[in-house]
Amino acid sequence: MATEPSLTCQICGGPVARYRHDWLSRCGVCGVLSSSLQVAIPAQAAEAGIDEAARETGLATLRRHNNARLLEVLKRLAPGGGRLLDVGCGPGFLLAQAKAAGFAAEGLEPDANVVEAARRHGAQVRHGYFPDQLAPGEIFDVIVFNDVLEHIPSLRAALAAAARHLAPGGVLCLNCPDRRGLFYRVADLLDRLGLGGPYGRLWQRGLPSPHVWYFTPDLLDRATERHGFEPAARARLASVELEGLWSRIRLDRKASLAGSLAAYAFTVSVYPLQAALPSDATACFYRKPI
Repeated sequence: MATEPSLTCQICGGPVARYRHDWLSRCGVCGVLSSSLQVAIPAQAAEAGIDEAARETGLATLRRHNNARLLEVLKRLAPGGGRLLDVGCGPGFLLAQAKAAGFAAEGLEPDANVVEAARRHGAQVRHGYFPDQLAPGEIFDVIVFNDVLEHIPSLRAALAAAARHLAPGGVLCLNCPDRRGLFYRVADLLDRLGLGGPYGRLWQRGLPSPHVWYFTPDLLDRATERHGFEPAARARLASVELEGLWSRIRLDRKASLAGSLAAYAFTVSVYPLQAALPSDATACFYRKPI
């Protein structure tokens, strides 16, 4: 299902028009891509289109490595540690590592299918949406959107709430898929040639929480600037890890075996070149002025 997109860009205010698909739009000024794909995150635990066990297995190694890189930067920007909120924390990958790094870490997760998994891992997690589950005056030293912001339709509202709930001098971390990356560029080319499967998979079309946005770091800079944030750092992250890759590819219960095998073969073939190729994951860090 799809909903009618906004006619005005949430980043720059420019005009938005349909782009190649009836569910995809592009801003004519800044070029940000947005979708009208329906976000349908389950509020109650139930059978879903995603195999949650496969997702957790498939992402564990990648998240552990990337989270270590995020925390390395966060410790430099917030050397005193402090209170950290992980928005859309999933099964709690970041929370345990953040706690070990000296942060008072807690999570917020709307998907009922993974909240209990996070709690079983010992994470402190609230069930619900950001910022609805926060008290009006609740303040954090660090707020992290770790592969989450691209799933939120109300981009401006999310960033405005982050500004409200960050302490002066606090740090906002936005780890979002980067459309300059190799996998996005290949899928985009295939889509232009009429092979839309990989492109739809990158947008997570048909899953409960599809991508609503595809950013670049420069677009994130522009989106956060209007809310008073100042760029503080960027970090290149790994796009894939071979450990858990098959489980990651197969987490969509509706995915065809042939398509999964093709994705696996392509990823394995380019993996040795990953460090030299454009990454599909870039973390951007911002500071709220004192």
